[in-house]
Amino acid sequence: MAKGRISPQELKRDPLMEQYLSTTTWAKSRSQSILKGATVVGIVLAIGAIAWLVFSRRANNAAEAMAEAFRHHNAVVANPIPPNVKGYAYTTQDEKDRKAFEAFEKAANDYPSYNEEVARFYAVTHQLNFDPDKALPTLQSLAQKESEAGAQARLALAGRYAALARYEEALAEYKKLKQNPYSVPLQVIDVAVAEIRESQGQPQQAVDLYFSVANDSEWRSTVVGIRAANRLSILAPEKYEQLPELKSGNPLSALSGPMM
Repeated sequence: MAKGRISPQELKRDPLMEQYLSTTTWAKSRSQSILKGATVVGIVLAIGAIAWLVFSRRANNAAEAMAEAFRHHNAVVANPIPPNVKGYAYTTQDEKDRKAFEAFEKAANDYPSYNEEVARFYAVTHQLNFDPDKALPTLQSLAQKESEAGAQARLALAGRYAALARYEEALAEYKKLKQNPYSVPLQVIDVAVAEIRESQGQPQQAVDLYFSVANDSEWRSTVVGIRAANRLSILAPEKYEQLPELKSGNPLSALSGPMM
């Protein structure tokens, strides 16, 4: 036999060839089972791919619904509307509130698995401006949630109670909020409580709270700190004189709207 050539007998004894022949024989004997298994795997992969596509599309639609609602939320209110305004604009605050409410409610109803609490919260903040009686139960419900939206709803609920002169209920809500405030600054709560104490004819308690906030160097130049200092200058001028100098800078608008 020529040098380098392998005889058929040697080829049959080759371990790799023997493994190949063995595997081929095994596969042929089980071809139906393998085909069924491959089919099942294919179906599972196809279902997974479809589910991923549906989930991805739904998530994108939910995000767009929220983005659309925020376009109304951030819309300009002016009469007449300036010609260079981009995006939504309304001639009255009432019109803006109603449109924003509808958009956030739609986002919450159409996509309840995506940011429903946040959408409900923003919806109710607009509803408070045109239908406060109907907004109140929603705030009460949201305030029970152990979440950021729940904390913001409790802050708004307490403020609503204060506006209705339901001071004890407002104080109870502020107390609960202070125990689990999430991102709501404690200084915001203290100033709100101080204002209630003023309304209840308890100026000393109000002074103590105002001074605590205004005397905080990190809060002195914020909207909240300035607000506390202004009330302090009226209620207790001698305490006002003890406050640190007002630093220059851009005050934080901590009470200008939802902090989410």
